[in-house]
Amino acid sequence: MEKDRDINQYAISFKYQLLSYIRTKRFIALVIFSLAVSILVTVLTFHIEYSLLKKENSAKYMNSYLSPFFIDIVVIVAAFFGGDLISTDTGTNSAYYILVQPVKRYILFMGKYTAALISSFIIVFIYVIVGYIGSFYLYGNLTNLVGKSLLMTLLFIAGTLMLAGFFSSVFKSSTVGIIASILILIIVFPVISTVLGSLEGIDPYFLITSAGSAAYLVFQKPYPAAKVVSHVTPHIKTYTFNPTYYQGIEVALLYLIIFSILAILIYSRRQIEG
Repeated sequence: MEKDRDINQYAISFKYQLLSYIRTKRFIALVIFSLAVSILVTVLTFHIEYSLLKKENSAKYMNSYLSPFFIDIVVIVAAFFGGDLISTDTGTNSAYYILVQPVKRYILFMGKYTAALISSFIIVFIYVIVGYIGSFYLYGNLTNLVGKSLLMTLLFIAGTLMLAGFFSSVFKSSTVGIIASILILIIVFPVISTVLGSLEGIDPYFLITSAGSAAYLVFQKPYPAAKVVSHVTPHIKTYTFNPTYYQGIEVALLYLIIFSILAILIYSRRQIEG
């Protein structure tokens, strides 16, 4: 009986949060943004490199299509949907209504998170599917590596969204949660990756933005080496690190698990304290 009630409460939380998302200007704007970027990339690539592309194959095309902006698309979408996932309850007047509802906090959180995950995946998939269309146009087929790429894409979105959701639990303001998510995912993590990876030769495998690149690296045959050393001068080296496919999955899952526990704990405590 209690399990059925929990499932119903989860379904209600998920349903109304999803409806709330898809009706917002934010969702529509991100859909347009994702579609515009994907079309622009495709048109420019076809215009400049069409003859070269025709000599390649679907896997190479998908790698070259996704690699420039895929990470940016995911982190922007995750920041906007996860950055205020909790703070809309704890930092607004809606908290007064939610506090009196006989709903377990973790169930409410998971319903909201699932709605954010589906909304985020829809937007990212719009970007990805334009790449599929380009592949069909060029080669009449789609590489069989798409399934592995989509799995990594889903886990990358899930982990990144949960990290943003954690920031939302830390900050009461929705705006601050979104800004913090954007700054850390788009600026701080890339800077750390550049300093540690490119300059110091330390593998930044623990950064989810690094792990997410496995979603398009999987299209490379053979899969790129884990570490590539380039000699700028005889005394200066730069390093490029590539996460393995399964390493990317492991990191994304760790982010998902660790930050879901932290976010739920903070969310529950704030709700109890009011």
